[in-house]
Amino acid sequence: MARYIGPKCKLSRREGTDLQLKSGVKPFDVKTKKANKAPGQHGQARGGKQSEYSLQLREKQKV
Repeated sequence: MARYIGPKCKLSRREGTDLQLKSGVKPFDVKTKKANKAPGQHGQARGGKQSEYSLQLREKQKV
């Protein structure tokens, strides 16, 4: 698997939890001041009920 070299905080914001990908100098809530929305232009539109499979897949794909 290739190494991910993109924005690290974007991954943490997508998952909604601190994945410990940064140095830890600043707290997680300071790094993610953009409220509780996913990254990207349409981050607020994300929603709805996720299937059981999608929940399992998100857990599996956490870094």
